Amino acid sequence: GAIKATIDGKKLFPGMFEKNFTVSTNDPENKQFTLTVQGTVQRVFELSREMKWTGFTDDDLKLDVGITNLLTTPIHIKSVRWADDVRGKELEDRIGLKIETVEKGRKYLLKIWKKKELPPDNVTTNIILTTDFPKLPEKALSMSIVVQNDVQIYPDRLYFGEMLIPAGATKPFDRTFNIVAARGDSLKILKALPSRDDITVKIQELQPGKSFRGTIWIRPETRLGQYTGSVKIYTNYPKYKELVLDIVGS
Repeated sequence: GAIKATIDGKKLFPGMFEKNFTVSTNDPENKQFTLTVQGTVQRVFELSREMKWTGFTDDDLKLDVGITNLLTTPIHIKSVRWADDVRGKELEDRIGLKIETVEKGRKYLLKIWKKKELPPDNVTTNIILTTDFPKLPEKALSMSIVVQNDVQIYPDRLYFGEMLIPAGATKPFDRTFNIVAARGDSLKILKALPSRDDITVKIQELQPGKSFRGTIWIRPETRLGQYTGSVKIYTNYPKYKELVLDIVGS
């Protein structure tokens, strides 16, 4: 008979490996024996830098990544594209990709640049290289992109959950939030306007021009049902003149 063992090199670190398999049989004199598979996992490509970028919405995203073929066999990178998943498709129109040959079959340069402004997000997806190497027709490079607002409010929604109020009485409920200037220290909170009369808001400056702590109190009526509201926070930053903090509960 024959036993087929498959080793997935993508799940192993580069270098020597050894894997053991236990085989059970109906032979009374040899009920079990061990098969050992040894080999070497080779890294095909080496990158000149990590595939990560962190910045703000108005920053210029521009990365040049050197790709070196570590095998003795020449490998030609034919094209590059974003992965076909949802996040990859979202980035197609916003971030450009181009592969340039530095030394044919050996060295390449992957150019990544921003085509459109990126919304605040945390994205991890793959960039796919296609090659003429039969053992590796496609190579996936994991790419991580973190885009931040200059002014961040977190959480951007306050959940009060289920608010229990005794019949015929009123009761206040409170939650806190933070506002941070991610770069610079000239932020000022001009005013905060709640959308309902039963919402009160107070904002305290923790670090001058840098960070603020806010507290929301609500005193809802004893009426069953969903509770929704919001607070509009106005700042001196032209791009962030109005921040909206949503409030939900029941």
